[in-house]
Amino acid sequence: MVNMAEYDDYETLLVKRDGPILEVVLNLPETRNAITYPMEAEIWRVGKEASDDPNVKVITLTGAGDLFCSGHDLKEVAAGYASEGKPSGKPYRIPGLFPLWYCTKPIVAGVHKYVGPMGQDLLSHCDFVISAEGTRFSFEQARFGGGVLTYSPLVFQLPMRVWKKMVMTGGWFDEQDARRWDFVQRVVPREDLESTVRQWAEQIALVPMQQLIAGKQGIHRQYELMGLVNMATVQNVVSGHGDPEDKKFFEMVMSDGLREALKFRQEGVDSDIAKI
Repeated sequence: MVNMAEYDDYETLLVKRDGPILEVVLNLPETRNAITYPMEAEIWRVGKEASDDPNVKVITLTGAGDLFCSGHDLKEVAAGYASEGKPSGKPYRIPGLFPLWYCTKPIVAGVHKYVGPMGQDLLSHCDFVISAEGTRFSFEQARFGGGVLTYSPLVFQLPMRVWKKMVMTGGWFDEQDARRWDFVQRVVPREDLESTVRQWAEQIALVPMQQLIAGKQGIHRQYELMGLVNMATVQNVVSGHGDPEDKKFFEMVMSDGLREALKFRQEGVDSDIAKI
């Protein structure tokens, strides 16, 4: 059994259990909740601990500060790509689905303002998503390379041409598009986001735990049989990484700062065409 004290031992997340609900908050607001490798490891860890904790029936996931998640920490990635051609500090991982996919407890995410590529991948491992009005879901990193999330369940969760637009041209969509495609289940005013996420979690907690676990695991096994695991093992063998423009972007992140690098990425972009 996991006790309450163990949920206090996190550096990049705020984790608190309130009855049967485990509240998890991405807590790097000073860097717009950019996902670092340490944060990634803590996300997978909290999923494992929640799965093992009989007191937890449902997990909520939100982001502290102005937005949900800007994506992967580009400065962390750039430090390696500019010099070595690979992410700096990236831990070795056997190719496959991210561990959060195997978390047995339902996860309800609440997102606001902006969700970058790695943030969308994180959502693809959640069971339900509530979005605040005015949220932008972006894969604009594709404009400088950056690879493709070949290991992500997103391929099953977004329409094919939407996914192509995202990873081939660096597209983005808004919360109304996400609702139309059932990528999110509700769109609410920003001030109602946390309370709505909580209401969903409370309703889910009324269901017997074994029904929740059996339902989630059964559906996940079905998608694995349809090929999700095989796609995940491909990882980034087919990747945009290594292109000269890719390296140039990361070198600019290191020399001129992220803001200037992002301006470079946006040069010549037609925002109307970029939108899905």
